[in-house]
Parts: sequence; C-alpha cells; structure tokens
Amino acid sequence: MLYFTGTKAACDRHVSFLQEKRYFNFNQPLMNITRIVMSAVSGYLIATLLNLTSVTPVAYQQPAFLHNHPSAVVSLYQKLSQFSGSKAAASELLQQVDNLLTSGVELQLADMVVISLAMQSAINYHPEQVEQLYLSIKSRYKHSRTLRNYFFSCTLSGRQKLRTTIKALRYSLSKPSEFEEKLSFIGHASDDEELMSLANSRYGEISYESVYQAFLYRALTSQPLEYPNTVALLLRNLALAHNQIGSKHIERRLIVLIRELETESVIPHLTNGPSVYSYLTP
Repeated sequence: MLYFTGTKAACDRHVSFLQEKRYFNFNQPLMNITRIVMSAVSGYLIATLLNLTSVTPVAYQQPAFLHNHPSAVVSLYQKLSQFSGSKAAASELLQQVDNLLTSGVELQLADMVVISLAMQSAINYHPEQVEQLYLSIKSRYKHSRTLRNYFFSCTLSGRQKLRTTIKALRYSLSKPSEFEEKLSFIGHASDDEELMSLANSRYGEISYESVYQAFLYRALTSQPLEYPNTVALLLRNLALAHNQIGSKHIERRLIVLIRELETESVIPHLTNGPSVYSYLTP
C-alpha cells in the first residue's frame, strides 16, 4: 500500500493540477482554460487509489468517512476504486458527479472529498468538463462561506489550501474570527499564559510547534464537537497543506494530534495502519 506521508514530491508527481490564475502564475500554461488546483483533494485517498492492485475491491464497499452519506456519493466512491484511467471511464465519473449535483443533495465535506477526487481523476481526459464542474460548484456555494471553504479545502493547494482549511475549521467549530487569526500567526511568544502552560505540560516544551498543537487541542476539546467527522477530515487536509508548503514539522504535530483526539474519542478513527493518510476504515 502506498501512503501519502511527508511526500510533497510524490504529490507533485502523481496529482494532476488545475489552478485559478488569480492565485497563481505559471510560466507555461498547461491548457487554455482556467486552472484550478486539484491536489488538495485528500492525500490519504489519492495515495490509496494510486495503487489499487494491492487492495481488495470489497474494502471499498463501506468507507467509514461516508457513513450516513447519500448513496450516490458512496456509489461514486466505489466507481473511483475501479477507475481504469481511460477517457470513457473518466466520462462515467463526471456523469455521476453531474447527476449528484443536479439531484439537489446538500453536499458536506466528505462528499466534496469524493467529488474532488473524481475531478482530479478525470482532468487529463476532460479538462473543460472538469472546469465547468468546478465553476458550477463554486457558484453553487457563493453564499455559503462554510460550504465554499469546505470545497476549497478539498480543491486548492499549498498556502491557499492552508488558508481555506483554517477558515473551514473555524466555521465548523463556530469560532470567532480571532481563532483564524491566532492559528495563522501563532508563535511561542504568545501572551496566552494558559496556552503556554498547556503546551509545556502536555508536550514537554514551549515551541512554535507545541503551541500550535496545544492551541488546536484546546479548541477541539473545550466542548463536544458538533461535527466530529468533518473536523477529522479537516485536520487531515490541514496536515496535507503543511506538507505541501514544506512545513513537515507542523504536519507531524498534526498527525500526533489526530491520534491524540482519536484515542480520547474526540474525533472518529477513520484510518487503518500507522498513517493518518492510509485507506479509510470501511
């Protein structure tokens, strides 16, 4: 099984990108359409699907992160598990995505993970259709900052992924804007004595990394989570964003935090094996 841990180079090598021009500047445009970043789908899902031959198909039947989600989303995920890498197969994926969008189902983060993965898988075969789907979903949620940032957390890359994932985490936790600001600019010189004490007592040091971890731990354990599955997925997206910008030390802290929160039953345990990016538990 191929795992997506600490592998920025692997991400660059294996994941097809589309990027919006207002965010990025390319010396050589890939194609004559708006380019949207598709790396952020979910590293743990992409990595698994890159090595399908080593996975028993039955393992794809009931993914834990899609528990109680629309059957159309589960069906799309199952179709992804059998994706043959052909133009015809890509067309089928995009048709399922389009059917899902036109059905009127209200999408949540886990659904967007699957849709984004389908778009990423099909981009090399039908770039214009993928662009239209992206723009359609973006427009669909232009008045919902929560769902819009969920979608961007799954489709943007690097610093844009980091920023939108922090926003998405803030909205899922119903936190004020200060949460976003503090997490974005946190440092070991904070005047928050309670936070410094927590970092020192829980992680044995006061450093940028331990304070970052302690800040999130406190925010996520101060009261029961309304959307624990969403938080579990957003933490993985946050870790992947740090991987993409080269902040491996923060990525490692987030992986430890995910395991902490799983052990304490704050968030559900969604993955098998030693990696938080490994295949999600069916």
